[in-house]
Amino acid sequence: MIPVYEYDDQYAKINKVKFKEKPNNIEKYIRAFSIINGRVNFKEDPYKYERVCLLVVDFSKRTPKIYSTNQELIDDGLLSPDSDASIDGLSFDSFVDDLLAIYAERFGSDKFN
Repeated sequence: MIPVYEYDDQYAKINKVKFKEKPNNIEKYIRAFSIINGRVNFKEDPYKYERVCLLVVDFSKRTPKIYSTNQELIDDGLLSPDSDASIDGLSFDSFVDDLLAIYAERFGSDKFN
């Protein structure tokens, strides 16, 4: 989970909740998580993860906003419209379904019973 805005440490010192004005570099996190996501060969790539997800959340809003799509990030100025970084393969919404599909493909779906 990556917060869009970090807490302002100067206000935290005086026990106040305030967020920094500049957002985190969300594109950097998308790229980093994408690199470690989705190994192809589970026998040759034991160090890689099957699937990771990235939860991008803006806690500075009264009701925290969870970003699930590139378009949402673009609309709020957190991802450049011409960026080739994509949160699509990192979505929390499809995380469990993707893991179960990978497992079923490798070991058979009858192993869930």
